[in-house]
Amino acid sequence: MAEQVLMRDIYEVPIDERDLLDIETVHDYLRVTLDFPEHYGKNLSALRDCLGDLDKPTRLYIMRDATMPVDSEYALKMDKLCKVLLRCARENPMLSVSISTVHWPDNS
Repeated sequence: MAEQVLMRDIYEVPIDERDLLDIETVHDYLRVTLDFPEHYGKNLSALRDCLGDLDKPTRLYIMRDATMPVDSEYALKMDKLCKVLLRCARENPMLSVSISTVHWPDNS
């Protein structure tokens, strides 16, 4: 799993959908990487609250897996999470979010 990197005073946080097996793991990763409080609720409301409290420039790069079925439970939950991330980025000038769908090379 990728780690948070400080670049030019901006925390760059890559989120590779292939590395995170379910939405709970995504919440765990965000809690640890963005230093959310231990009592972070692992839901979209808690995510919105914590992202609203960010006070240092942070950039999230979400890499969505193009091979994932769009109607899978995980993909649908990631869609909702991405919408929250984008909304939070509009509301908090310390946060920017980039989402891309990646066609990974087939290594088989």
